Amino acid sequence: MIHFTHLSQWIKFISDTYLNIITNINIFKEDLSKDSDVNNDNIPMMDITELHNTLDTQDYMQQIWPDENNILKDLDSVIPYATCHTRRSTQISFQNHAETIVSRLQCSKRLMQDDLTAEQLRMDILKSMPQCLTVRRLVKSKLHTTVQQRSKKKSISYWKRLKYKISFSFRKVHMIIQDIGQTMEIWYHIIKSIEGQFGSGVAVYFKFLRWLILLNIIFALMSIIFIVLPQSLDQVYLPSSINVLDFVTGSGFFENTIMYYGFYNNGTVEKMLNSTYNMPSAYFITLLCAYIFTFIVLSVKVVLSYRKRYIEIREKVQYFYCNKVFCGWDFAISSTKAATLQSISIYRELQELLAETEKHSRQSCLITFCVMFVRIIISIITFFMICGTSAILWVLLSTHEMDKSKTSVMIVPVVITIIMNIFSIIISFLAKVEKYNSKRTELYVTVIRIHALAAVVISTLLAFWLIHSTDGCWQTELGKEIYRLIFLDFIISIFILYVIEAVRSIIYVTVWKGVGRTKFDIARSTLNLIYNQMLFWLGCYFSPLLSLIIIVKMILTFYAKKHSLLNYCEPPSRPWRAAQTQTLFLALSFIGIISVLIMIGYIITNIRSDECGPFKGHNYTWEYVVDGVLELKRDSAFWLLISELARPSIGAAILIAMSVGVYWLRAKAQANKEMLTILQDMLFLHARDKQFLFAKITNAEDKK
Repeated sequence: MIHFTHLSQWIKFISDTYLNIITNINIFKEDLSKDSDVNNDNIPMMDITELHNTLDTQDYMQQIWPDENNILKDLDSVIPYATCHTRRSTQISFQNHAETIVSRLQCSKRLMQDDLTAEQLRMDILKSMPQCLTVRRLVKSKLHTTVQQRSKKKSISYWKRLKYKISFSFRKVHMIIQDIGQTMEIWYHIIKSIEGQFGSGVAVYFKFLRWLILLNIIFALMSIIFIVLPQSLDQVYLPSSINVLDFVTGSGFFENTIMYYGFYNNGTVEKMLNSTYNMPSAYFITLLCAYIFTFIVLSVKVVLSYRKRYIEIREKVQYFYCNKVFCGWDFAISSTKAATLQSISIYRELQELLAETEKHSRQSCLITFCVMFVRIIISIITFFMICGTSAILWVLLSTHEMDKSKTSVMIVPVVITIIMNIFSIIISFLAKVEKYNSKRTELYVTVIRIHALAAVVISTLLAFWLIHSTDGCWQTELGKEIYRLIFLDFIISIFILYVIEAVRSIIYVTVWKGVGRTKFDIARSTLNLIYNQMLFWLGCYFSPLLSLIIIVKMILTFYAKKHSLLNYCEPPSRPWRAAQTQTLFLALSFIGIISVLIMIGYIITNIRSDECGPFKGHNYTWEYVVDGVLELKRDSAFWLLISELARPSIGAAILIAMSVGVYWLRAKAQANKEMLTILQDMLFLHARDKQFLFAKITNAEDKK
């Protein structure tokens, strides 16, 4: 009975609407004939900003059509806010209805202009009409046709059309090349499979590893082509005997090869076609270009990632769930394996999105105090662990590095590698004890602490050798030390831990479930990459061939980690999105390259280099750069300018200015985000007001 009552009310409403339209058709025709001489050029123009700020459509339309011509009054009889007061009548077609509305709207010359403002006006009027969607579509189509016919714009010239055609062709070619590059991306399917099974947090590690490999390949090509090959053409060392331990220690026959700094001469190299090649200049300029290239690439990568994750707000206002559920499926998939992987990937990403929105219950004051106390104690313990590592390393270096036996030189790198791996595990465990609500916060704390440990180890090692820089060819000795650290880190961190994970998985499957399966430690694995990368950046100045070794090591690391992850590890129990994680890893790498550049700059300007290598015969490397490469006089204006710019205060001022700029952009993004939230709330409230008013009007008409 209730449904029948509502149906009869709607039938009455529709009948009254059409009756009103028929009744007023003749009135419109008469008014059109009367107002044909009216000059419509005086219609007020509205700015787009004022248009968007207009909340009442009726008031806005009053500004467009003058009251003295009764155009708005006549239009109201077509746009049925007053249709409920008319008698019943027969229906008219949608086409006639639309033509009636269009004929009234065409009276405004301002509305029929072919520009953005008029187009926005037409769209807002169409939105304000309460007619059905069919009528509004017909009105829109007819208005568009009329505007095109009245348009006075000139057609595009031949040259402009040719320019647009060429531009579109280049854009199309660029998109095709980009698609081909994505399909040919190395390890693309492997990383996609990992992301589908273990989430985006684990996949970030493999993407970061792949990016470092590509960056190191470019670095290696520059150093090998311009440093290693020219020196090999001039001088070749043939060892009398080769010992297997030499590959582990980096000593023996390795010491007098192109592997290390001391082998490169300080003169010119005779090449083909009677040309000469200045080895010191090539050594310095090549490494300078390689380091600058790495610095620029890392800077751009960090800036783009930071802007995308923290400054741009477009990602924060999109409807993640709707996009993922309704638009996330790839309908080009043709295999069962790819469909399964796509399904698992969507499921995992939805889990990550839901985990981010999970709200944690508020803790009592006592529990909060206990948690804060535990975190402070753990932070103090971590600080003393890092300081103790530096002290232990210094004692070991002082005790064993002066002893040139193969057993003694291996003690320090073995101890350092063991400390790095054990302390990293301890730091990861302590971060779990601190009970952070967010998985990402726990990762950030762990990463920063392990990075501090790695920085202390490298700084202590370099400080020791700089103090003992007067002992012969110390550059070669430091190069050998870094080689041993990289080699042993691969043996212990990758091979031994891989065997342990395999044995644990076998025990879990066959013997005892209580041992549990291994969980992939993102923080420890990623910091191991950054630690090795910092060692490479520092050691490449003293060992140009180290670039090949680090590339081979990272490729083997990729496959070892991939096999271990897919076969011996289990997915994380708490899924989380790694949207900002890659930015953190890139930022730590950027800090690492800045630290290495500062160290190398100090070595070039303040540490003697007259014992061996390409700069032999000069007290400092900087002297050769100034006299031989730049050919500057010490009292020239350019030299004084460089000296002033190289002062630490200038560098500190630049860093402070960059930090302030980043802070300002971040604050501006937060303000835009808050304003966007306010505007969204205003739109929502405005929609509710319209809904409320429409309900009131409907109820009032139903009562009549």
